Amino acid sequence: MTAAAEPVPAFATAPGAAAVDPRPRLRTDALNLKSCELRHPGSDRLVDRALARVRVEDTRSYPYQAETLAALARVHDTRVEGITLTAGSDAAIGLLVDAFARPAGGLIVARPAFEAWEYYARLREVPVTGVPVLAGTPPRADLGALADALADAPSPAVVALANPVSPAGLVLDTTEVADLAVLAARHGHLLVVDECYGAFTGTTHVPLLRRHPNLVVVRSCSKAYALAGARLAAVFSHPGIAAELFKYRPDSTVSGPALALLGQGLDALDEYRAVWADLARIREEFAAAVLADRPDWTFLAPGGNFATFVTGDPALPDRIAAGLAERGVRIRSLTSLTGLSGAFRVSLADDATMRRVAGMIREVSDHHA
Repeated sequence: MTAAAEPVPAFATAPGAAAVDPRPRLRTDALNLKSCELRHPGSDRLVDRALARVRVEDTRSYPYQAETLAALARVHDTRVEGITLTAGSDAAIGLLVDAFARPAGGLIVARPAFEAWEYYARLREVPVTGVPVLAGTPPRADLGALADALADAPSPAVVALANPVSPAGLVLDTTEVADLAVLAARHGHLLVVDECYGAFTGTTHVPLLRRHPNLVVVRSCSKAYALAGARLAAVFSHPGIAAELFKYRPDSTVSGPALALLGQGLDALDEYRAVWADLARIREEFAAAVLADRPDWTFLAPGGNFATFVTGDPALPDRIAAGLAERGVRIRSLTSLTGLSGAFRVSLADDATMRRVAGMIREVSDHHA
């Protein structure tokens, strides 16, 4: 006998909630090379060491951020008053939408972009203007259309740009971003640069904050320090912007163990830099192995802790993703995203794993050739 469905409680909800349909993450036995978690033997050792040093005090007591903020300020050579910690990049984006995009009444998103931007905008009923930043085949990064959109916007808005351009993996020169910040300021916009994968390409926009008070930089500590499970991101900005963000109490969402793990990661920065450099080597060797089998494909260099390939066939990425799933490996088809028709992305792991995955890609793509 089938149980009757429980009635939905009659509470008032935000109208924008009808436009989103979130799904919880489900753990599987598959190797996750879809989500760009930092997987490397070196970072595994560093996190294992850090976990052994987490104190009872870090879990028993409410967290205090002062030491971690000071360490971040030293590492990034910026003012501690301009740093806001959040429980991951998703939370940072939701916070920025609430604090600035919602009052402004508009969000301009450089597509492709992390889906959280448009998710939170829909939830808050913030109008979104999507602007492509990839042009040509194979795609290249081009800010021309975005610059035009900033100049033509009828009113000030929050502008969201990823650099490296995610999930393509292409990198814009920071001078181009600085020029865009000048244009944004001229028209009253707040420019937010998501440099989630910056650690893996040596890309940072934090130094630009000295000259561009309308710039905000979001940096993922989860990605860089193999702390995806701890959920941690840093938002760098002018202290006045940080003060507005703090009114939403993001500090209450960041746990003591997460702060302890990040603090130890910052202390081990040189060791993490060696991990990031080795990931770049693994990325290049993996891309070379894939292209040796499929020289008609294009690798979008440099990538982050992932490699993105353009196959030239809009239907092939879905088939490759399905074929690898049957072999116990999850990757991401990008073919439905703006500017990435025919593309797929593979997160990186250790050398042996990536050699095995390159062989799987050869088998699956040969089968569908």
